[in-house]
Amino acid sequence: MVGRTVLQYQLHEKLGGGGMGEVYKALDTRLNRFVAVKVLPAGISADPEYRRRFIQEGQAASALNHPNIITIYDIVYDGDTQYMVMEYVTGKTLLGLIPKDGLRVSEVIRYATQMADALSAAHSAGIVHRDLKPANVMVNSSGLVKLLDFGLAKLMEWSPGEHTGNTVTLNHGPLTVAGAIMGTVSYMSPEQAGGGKLDARSDIFSFGAVLYEMVTGRCAFQGNSAISTLSAVLRDDVQPMTDLKPGVPVELERIVVRCLKKDPDRRFQSMQEVNVALAALKRLSDSGALDSPPTVRTIVPSPVPAPRRVSKALAVSALFVLLAGAAGGGYWWTTRHRSVQPPRSQPRAQVTAAPSPDGTLSNDSIIEMVGAKVAPSVIVSQIRSSKTNFNLSATEVIRLSKAGVPADVIEVMRNPETGAPSASVATPVILGDGLPIRLALAEDIPSEAMPGDAVRFKVAHDLRVDGIVVISEGTPAIGSIVDGAKRKIFGIGGKMTFRLERLDAVDGRKLTIRATPSRGRDGSSKRPVNTGARKPKEVAATVGTEYLGYIDGPQTVLVKK
Repeated sequence: MVGRTVLQYQLHEKLGGGGMGEVYKALDTRLNRFVAVKVLPAGISADPEYRRRFIQEGQAASALNHPNIITIYDIVYDGDTQYMVMEYVTGKTLLGLIPKDGLRVSEVIRYATQMADALSAAHSAGIVHRDLKPANVMVNSSGLVKLLDFGLAKLMEWSPGEHTGNTVTLNHGPLTVAGAIMGTVSYMSPEQAGGGKLDARSDIFSFGAVLYEMVTGRCAFQGNSAISTLSAVLRDDVQPMTDLKPGVPVELERIVVRCLKKDPDRRFQSMQEVNVALAALKRLSDSGALDSPPTVRTIVPSPVPAPRRVSKALAVSALFVLLAGAAGGGYWWTTRHRSVQPPRSQPRAQVTAAPSPDGTLSNDSIIEMVGAKVAPSVIVSQIRSSKTNFNLSATEVIRLSKAGVPADVIEVMRNPETGAPSASVATPVILGDGLPIRLALAEDIPSEAMPGDAVRFKVAHDLRVDGIVVISEGTPAIGSIVDGAKRKIFGIGGKMTFRLERLDAVDGRKLTIRATPSRGRDGSSKRPVNTGARKPKEVAATVGTEYLGYIDGPQTVLVKK
């Protein structure tokens, strides 16, 4: 492409490339200025879904007018090939700027405040970046930050759409399966890696991962393979920054740790909150307070008064009482401490995938990703971007199926390039909060069930939206006992209750469900086990007893028409 002219743009040199195309420095001969031109390859341009995504990148970024976000000038066509013309920024990416031991704290704060301001503006416009990483952050010679590549941005407000009761069926084409969960695994949020619903808090997690790397020079989540990295994102806490770089301000580490909470509800709830915290930190940094060593108070002990003279007999008696009391107290503390010592926690489950030294994926790698609850779309993207050595004999296909590997993933294993399930036939459907599902007990609940005991159900009837099955009849659902069996006193008490937890949608997503139409003021949702039906004395509820469950919060399912 170098040396080629596309309309008025002369391509001078290649700047880089990625999943959405290659980027070139070009001269706009009409306006006599340098621009950056992203080229979508002709083979990809033929795919209507990729063309739509490419245009979406331009629309998303051009809708934002912010000094820290790259400016999109135009989208042009030359035959079957699309080109995006954007602002040309001289400088380096954060990836090229971060040294092995991390940036200076003042530099981290300087860049982070600009990034947070840009993301805050994007989120206010309803746009989630979804691929925030050091390679997508450019810094020019004067220290101005520019966020690049909104090609994976998700427009949080989907329209137009068909509203039917508690659901919204999206009319326009969705992202491809791989695109829906695209991103770089080291910077994915847990909900992104797990295929969950994304909002602005996903960018906050990725922002925290970038901050961590800026401070320490190391990735927050980095395994020996994509599988182990995904496992770390989903399960592991990061190593404290002060272990890697002593002297990191506690205020900065507190911000990073909060951004990296696995549960989105425990993170900052908006980039504006992050911005406020960073602005306060910047004021401390500008004043030099962060660089000042902590003040150490020297406490001078008061003079010890001279002891009064006591009789030798009294002193010996007092010493005997003191030693006896200490021995008795020591025995009590030892036995008491041993009796209340909490049980040793079980070792955390780890994904122990063992790819070959060059990162080649095998059947076992795929099974281990499935076992780690990695989203099928993430598995597909890893297959496409990695070397593979799959055995797809009949015996192995049966083993993969028994291990829970989705049929679509097995098809991609057969042919990574063309075997991916077509995105054009998958439609996202939002299940509204409180949507009812009829459940039936899969096994008896004994009268002596205790709190925490599992309660197993099956979906009694298909749940359909616009005639399309989103949750199939017979799908397992899980709950647990909240209040166990209690002996009645004067006919009062003894009510056993349960809560509902989760079930699988047709696309394999884990949906959270609750036992009541809405949650109580304390956030709980439980209901009595007893329905009044006749049953044996030793059984609280018999197999087949039906209850209503409810979708717990808006959740999205991909269905095929």
